[in-house]
Amino acid sequence: MNSVVYEHPLNEKVRLLMRLELLFTQLSTHQDVSDQIHIQPFFNSLFGTIEVLERNDIRGTLTYYLDLLEKSMLRWSAHPEIHNESLQKNLKETINLQSQISKMSKACQVLKEDKFLASLRQRFGIAGGTCDFDLPQFHYWRLKPIEQRQEDIKKWLQVLAPLEQALNFSLLFIRESAEFSVQQAPNGFYQDSCSDNISLLRVKYDPELGYFPTVSGSTRRFAISFMRPDKSSVKTSVNDTITFELANC
Repeated sequence: MNSVVYEHPLNEKVRLLMRLELLFTQLSTHQDVSDQIHIQPFFNSLFGTIEVLERNDIRGTLTYYLDLLEKSMLRWSAHPEIHNESLQKNLKETINLQSQISKMSKACQVLKEDKFLASLRQRFGIAGGTCDFDLPQFHYWRLKPIEQRQEDIKKWLQVLAPLEQALNFSLLFIRESAEFSVQQAPNGFYQDSCSDNISLLRVKYDPELGYFPTVSGSTRRFAISFMRPDKSSVKTSVNDTITFELANC
C-alpha cells in the first residue's frame, strides 16, 4: 500500500498556516537562481507571501501555537521515558521563537519597503506583465553576477526566516498531536463530530485504488466523501466501502 496523506484545515488559523507553508516551500524550491528558470517562480512566490502576510497578521496565530507547544513540552518533561536533552533543546528553541515573533513588526513591511521589490510587485500581478520592456530594472537584475543575485535573495529570505521556523514548529506540533486510526466509509462516505480543539483532519489513503477524499465541515462536525475521477478528471461518487486512516489533530 502506497499511502499518501490528505490534509484539511478546520479553522482559519490552520488554513493560513498551510497556505504560508506552501509559499515557503515554493520559495525554498526556487531560491537557487543560478538557473534562470527559477527566477520568475521565486518572485511569484515571494510576492504571494508578502500579500498573504499583508492581509493577515500571522504573529498572533504563531504565538498561540508556540505557547501551546511550550506548555505541552513542559508537561512531557515530567515523563520518565522522554529524552530530556532533546526536549530541552526544542523547548529553548520554542521560547526563543516566541521572543522573536513578539518583537517583530509586520514581516511584510520590511519587504514592502524594499524599493527594488516595490518596483516589480505590481507588474507581477498582471498576466505577462514582466516582459523586459515593462521592467527594464528586472532585466538588469537577472543579468547581474549570480553571487549578487543570491545575496539579494538571502537578504529577503532572512526577513522571513523566524516566521518560517515558527510556522514549521507550529504545524509539526499540530500534525503530531494525534495518531492515525483505521476507519470505514460505507458508500464512500464518512462523517463524525469533533471537539473545539480539533483544527486539522489528516486522511491517509491509497491513491492507487483510484479514489480521493474531499472534506467538508467545521470545528463541530465534518464529512469525508471519497470520489473517483471520471474521463474528464471531474469527481464522481464512490459506492464501495472504503478503508482509510484518520487523525483528528
